Amino acid sequence: MPDLVVLPETSDEVAEVVKLCYENEVPITPRGAGTGVAGGAVPILGGVVVSLEKMKDIIEVDEKNLIARVQPGIITGEFQREIESIGLYYPPDPASVDSCSLGGNVATSAGGMKAFKYGTTKNFVYGLEVVLPEGEKVRLGGKMIKDVAGYDLKSLIIGSEGTLGIITEVMVKLVPKPSFSAELLAGFESSSAAISAALRIIPKTGVYPAAMEFMEGEIVKLVEVLLEHELPMSDCAAQIIVALESFDETRLERELEVVGEHLLEEGAVDVLVAMTRPESERLWKARRSIRDAIRHRSKDIAAEDVAVPPTRIPELLEGVKKIGEKHGATILGFGHLGDGNMHIDLLRDSMEDDTWAAAKDKIVPEILGLAVKLGGTITGEHGIGYVKRKYLRMFYESPFVNTIATIKKAIDPKGLMNPEKIV
Repeated sequence: MPDLVVLPETSDEVAEVVKLCYENEVPITPRGAGTGVAGGAVPILGGVVVSLEKMKDIIEVDEKNLIARVQPGIITGEFQREIESIGLYYPPDPASVDSCSLGGNVATSAGGMKAFKYGTTKNFVYGLEVVLPEGEKVRLGGKMIKDVAGYDLKSLIIGSEGTLGIITEVMVKLVPKPSFSAELLAGFESSSAAISAALRIIPKTGVYPAAMEFMEGEIVKLVEVLLEHELPMSDCAAQIIVALESFDETRLERELEVVGEHLLEEGAVDVLVAMTRPESERLWKARRSIRDAIRHRSKDIAAEDVAVPPTRIPELLEGVKKIGEKHGATILGFGHLGDGNMHIDLLRDSMEDDTWAAAKDKIVPEILGLAVKLGGTITGEHGIGYVKRKYLRMFYESPFVNTIATIKKAIDPKGLMNPEKIV
């Protein structure tokens, strides 16, 4: 628990708080909207929580340079809707888009469903204002597209989870919003068939989707329970969603036809197309409800977000099922096919406290180890935070981890900025 929570409204107020904490050696925990699942905003050592929830203004929208400046506490989905109202687009879309903050997205370099086509949050950050551990403010980057003056400190802050400073302003890239969009939903008799069909879309059809999402059939059933209505093809072993966008309606219709035919040729039981806004919203509501649906079944879960080369996803899913069978536990998988980022959830179900703690200690390292063995990483978008901290040294070479620790020590010599996170 924190000893104090402060809610600044300006970067100057943040700087004053940080300077005071530094002088008195008080730990600081930056907090966005609190949607993270790796414990990154949990005040492990007490001290002061700096909540940025009141810093939620859009400072500037530069339509000519396609750039916006915002405060870090703005909810990402709200920002997206404001930008889309003027015909522009901010693509990064974490599943928690309607509750997470943009500053938190930067702090974790959050991904999302359209990261496959557009990239993750880091690909959209042009500039930052950051309050460093001693209370100094620094601006990194700016409206220029190119900048090689000195070290790329902006990229160092992105994904650092508040361990190197507090982000007080973000300058993000915008793009024109595609005029037309639609989704295909396809059901398959096996996970491997679904994944294979999705990964062959680009080489076989030449169409580059905005997103490709995967869901196990058991998960679709859980979403039905949560939403209290039937979903299409819920009896299939697996489903995929393929999202397409275009500035030309005729081209979109042609691509939908080509991709739909491809999926059927690859063994899809059926392919449905969501062309209207209500159809699309229903489809994405079901997809974004997955984590809530899993939590509705199990009172606690261990939510992992490993990433592997996309072609290794079938091995990953097969491997985690074997791990679950070995330990008598339920493990469910869903996620982003295009970039290989899979959400692997270990369910507590009816386990007692001691049994659950022991199960996590045994099973989670096996899941993470499998991902690393397949050429992947222990986290694709959630971050290390506090929860995965112990696994960093377990699965990564000492020079890598030691370099991170050296950078942390150089920028935050007293170790007060979000302590006990990452290293």
